Amino acid sequence: MKTLLNRQPFQTIYLAYFAASLVLAKLPLWSVYYLPRINRPRRSWTLKRCLIIRLIKELFGMKVDLKPENTSDVPTEVPDASLTDAKFVWIDPIPDELFCGEVRRVADITRVQPARIPGYWLLKEGSHWCGPKAKPGEKTVLHMHGGAFYLGTAHPSHVTANITRGLLLHSRTLERTFAVDYRLTSSAPHPPANPFPAALLDTVAAYRYLVQDVGFEPRNIIVAGDSAGANLAVGLVRHLLENPSPSLSPPGRLLTISGCFDLSMSRHSADSSASRNAPTDIFDTPPPGTLFAEYAVTSLRGPMEFDVVKTNRYISPVSPEVEPAAKGMFSGYPETYVVAGGAERLLDDSKVLVEMMEADGVQVTSDIPVDAVHDFLAFTWHEPERTEVLRKIAEWVDLA
Repeated sequence: MKTLLNRQPFQTIYLAYFAASLVLAKLPLWSVYYLPRINRPRRSWTLKRCLIIRLIKELFGMKVDLKPENTSDVPTEVPDASLTDAKFVWIDPIPDELFCGEVRRVADITRVQPARIPGYWLLKEGSHWCGPKAKPGEKTVLHMHGGAFYLGTAHPSHVTANITRGLLLHSRTLERTFAVDYRLTSSAPHPPANPFPAALLDTVAAYRYLVQDVGFEPRNIIVAGDSAGANLAVGLVRHLLENPSPSLSPPGRLLTISGCFDLSMSRHSADSSASRNAPTDIFDTPPPGTLFAEYAVTSLRGPMEFDVVKTNRYISPVSPEVEPAAKGMFSGYPETYVVAGGAERLLDDSKVLVEMMEADGVQVTSDIPVDAVHDFLAFTWHEPERTEVLRKIAEWVDLA
């Protein structure tokens, strides 16, 4: 059915029906239903929040593919004139000496190679661009966007750019942040493309660019990511720790937001956050027996067997089946700030990450607003939690 609906004229007919039923029937009915607080997923939620989250959930449940059919795998340059408080740059592929370790081993299996990719500087509003070179002692944030590895972009117009815009607004020391437009993965019915570790190679390339080309000191870089991007942020630090380089030491700090750290969903049980928070998160609930984000997992593993999703320390670092054994998995990691929503399905991933990091001696700050959903820092309507947490992160950055 989904394949049929992605063909014309069926797709247009379906989208017209979807929009009409949403505006004329569903939104009015939801408004009436959620008026009594007893009917709201969280009684503390406002009517507006209930409706927005229900709308997002409905969009995720559409019977058409969210990944466009005509997406090109060849990146193109974006003119700076089309950007507001932002600059476009090209990032060179990582050199052979950084294409090593576990990442190289898996890349040989999935036939992935380093590539040139786009990146975006996001500037504090009203600031003056003096070129990319870092000032003495300057701090910055390297951000990897979310999107389940197959959606999204680092373009400043994308919703996830609201995270770093918020940090720039509330920080006293940050003047700009950098976002990497890593390669997105795909699989049938789309042409298979960019399985693991393509996105991670691009993340390493962006970090190398900041340190070796632009001149930031590693200790002044906060590596950050939301959702799938948080997975990449953790993987970047792991790669740098496992493959020490005198010219590319690990970053000073790590920030994860609603991270996806176990793609095998091994802790999916009746009392897990995946089940408990299904009614309150933004995602549509998959049919029983279906893996959460199955398309993303299938695309990311490419030709590899599913077991790699459960056991590979880069793909699912908090999986109980990860190899090698979990003890010491995060030894040597920098000070970390872990953000998650108390109402999101992936909450357990962040909680287990915090537990494992603390057991390995990492200094961790955990920030989990009880009524927040997945990736809430990207949603400007998600107040007051969004501003409250952004201010705390900004203070953490400024005191580094």
